[in-house]
Amino acid sequence: MFSTSCPQCGAPLEFRSAAAVMAVCESCRSTLLKRGEAVERIGEMASVFEDYSPLQLGATGLYASRTFTLLGRIQLRYDAGYWTEWYAAFDDGTFAWLSDASGQYAVTTQKDLDGNSSALPPFDSLSPGVPFEFGGKRYLASDIRTAQCVGGEGELPFRVGDGWQARVADFRYEDRFITLDYSDADQQTGKPVVYEGESVELASLACQGLRDEAQIRESAGRYRGELAAFTCPSCGASLDCPAGVANYVICGSCHAGVDCSAEQATLFSKKRSVEAIETALQLGASATFDGAKYTVLGLMRCRTPDAESSWDEYLLHNLERGFLWLVHSEGNWERVDVLNRWPMIGQDGQVLEAGKTYRERERYDAEVMYVAGAFNWRVQVGDKTSITDFAWRDFKMTRETTADEIVWSCAKPLSNSKVAERFGVPELSAETAGGRGAESASGSVTGKSEGPRKGAFGPWPWIATVAMAFINFNKLFEFDGSTVLVIVGMVALWAPEWIWRAVHEDSHVSRKGASRSTSR
Repeated sequence: MFSTSCPQCGAPLEFRSAAAVMAVCESCRSTLLKRGEAVERIGEMASVFEDYSPLQLGATGLYASRTFTLLGRIQLRYDAGYWTEWYAAFDDGTFAWLSDASGQYAVTTQKDLDGNSSALPPFDSLSPGVPFEFGGKRYLASDIRTAQCVGGEGELPFRVGDGWQARVADFRYEDRFITLDYSDADQQTGKPVVYEGESVELASLACQGLRDEAQIRESAGRYRGELAAFTCPSCGASLDCPAGVANYVICGSCHAGVDCSAEQATLFSKKRSVEAIETALQLGASATFDGAKYTVLGLMRCRTPDAESSWDEYLLHNLERGFLWLVHSEGNWERVDVLNRWPMIGQDGQVLEAGKTYRERERYDAEVMYVAGAFNWRVQVGDKTSITDFAWRDFKMTRETTADEIVWSCAKPLSNSKVAERFGVPELSAETAGGRGAESASGSVTGKSEGPRKGAFGPWPWIATVAMAFINFNKLFEFDGSTVLVIVGMVALWAPEWIWRAVHEDSHVSRKGASRSTSR
């Protein structure tokens, strides 16, 4: 441990990590660079804004059988949101980064390439989906961001200050990922720093010294998820947002986009004239899923560019469980969960997950045509997403691609009666696939019903089977070679039907959904 005092204000200053090269003074916010046995003031760092995270300086945890302590952090903002990187120093003198993005956590440690990867691509050449070979695995680019440092505290292992620009690209392989950090790329080679890591649940880190709800409320003035009232900077209307949960609100009066992540609310999109719509569910509606109560925070209506198809999406949240989506399309409902663990991509383009093979069903583009409520990333009318649906029976895996990221999600069907029961809206059970019931409270989502799925040959396999059994009734009970021949004949009658169903088993899945973001 290295102890000294701040040259600006005289406050005591400690470097607990030998790998730390700078620290932020708690008293005056000076950024202090360590030079041997002295420190040099090189600037000033803005205070971190309240993110309602349970993590705090001094908290400890366990990762890969090693104990770590959180000694510093920086907050990074990009065009659609922000995230926090915590400097986690291990007892053996090494360190890792613990990333916190809207309650999604990941741990990364720096890696030496030593010929362990494919050629490192220039940052400007990257786009979502680009492959990168590392450690015998084929990673795919999932997230490419340029962000600004907007605040920091504690010790840090590199020189950083207000306005410092981070240029990073994440590559995913199931629950593993690689981060290529081009922020301070080698001046001669342009090579980035490489980090390897994995997505984690906070509980798996066995952390001690976390902030509890009372401490968060004392620091922020309210509990996480508690509605915080504010005024729309565009029209003056009264608004509120769930603190620390969804910091981006669309004003219901002028439809401007408002960023509530800092003390002062600011606009991220201008007011616009948008035609009002009716939806099946209202903002603030609540229902129980998996034994937990979820509340509707935001809603969107999306459409294909040709406007032939449209659907509604609802963002729901539970403080302990996080987010889930409900998609309402063509009289059908689906529950959609964003995947923190990516599925396997087969050589033929099929998607493999939990022993199931999902075949590509449909590709289309989606555009947001209406948005209201609160979200955990900046969304606005006109946002576009390219979507590929992969189906296995009634289940669906969806890949959503924008210019900056790829998001994978999994959709499961929900019956109208279940949705009606859970939300206490009986009218929803009157809906029919491909349309809406006469007493439905929902709006006009278009689409035609495909009706129940039928086989290629109608009732004929059954008729032929019954006829064969009738003609060969005696042979069925002789239990000799003739019995086997009759059974083989029956199987042959059904073979064309089974083959047709195997090829077309996914063709009935046509419900659409789009535009979800991981907020990094």
